[in-house]
Amino acid sequence: MKYRYLLIFILLFSCKNIKVNNYNKPVYSSKGFAYIYTKDDLEDKTIKKKINSEEIILAHNTVKRGALLKVTNPKNGKNVILKNSFKVKYPDFYKVLITKSLSIELGLNENIPYVEVEEIKKNKSFIAKKAETHDEEKQLQVKAPVEKIKISNIGKTIKKTTEHKPKFVIILGNFYSLKSAELLKKRVKAESEILREKKITIFKKNKHNFEVFLGPYKTIKKIKNDYIALKQINFDEVDIKIYE
Repeated sequence: MKYRYLLIFILLFSCKNIKVNNYNKPVYSSKGFAYIYTKDDLEDKTIKKKINSEEIILAHNTVKRGALLKVTNPKNGKNVILKNSFKVKYPDFYKVLITKSLSIELGLNENIPYVEVEEIKKNKSFIAKKAETHDEEKQLQVKAPVEKIKISNIGKTIKKTTEHKPKFVIILGNFYSLKSAELLKKRVKAESEILREKKITIFKKNKHNFEVFLGPYKTIKKIKNDYIALKQINFDEVDIKIYE
């Protein structure tokens, strides 16, 4: 009987020392394309919420309302930190919904609006300070003097430069061993007729990091088609990265 009470005491004491509060919920982070909202989306019921396109707004379909999201245009390094205005449904191929005003602010190519989205955990005073600094920087840019442009060699023919169009890949996963990476590649080809003939690459990043990806792709349409095929074989969340 004495041992029984001792056992109960040990169990109760052990339970008290379990630090449940130390568990941190994973912070959202993803790379892919932004859905740029237009008035047509409301009319054709693609988006069921009316949004003011002239305001700088973002919305997410899984991150809670009010959470802070950092959206970055990796091409020029521009980013904004905004509260998630509301949870809203949009085509799940996209990583975040933004207004046209926000797209302009980030300097996105509307045909290929590639972004990096990250949920951040910062205190209110930090955010207020960042916002204040941002406003001051904008004022300085407006007041800055415009330098004179020097034009020379007018007689020479000016070559028209074309903008480099980026290529993209769909990341299927990162693995510790080559064997695991090869097993995933075989699984995708076995389970999807659409992806069976597609190029799946295993890239060795270092000794114990093997990245598996589909592509490269030149157009969003082709990425969408393969993204849908992956959803059909239960790939719920995949990143899209610029192919270098």
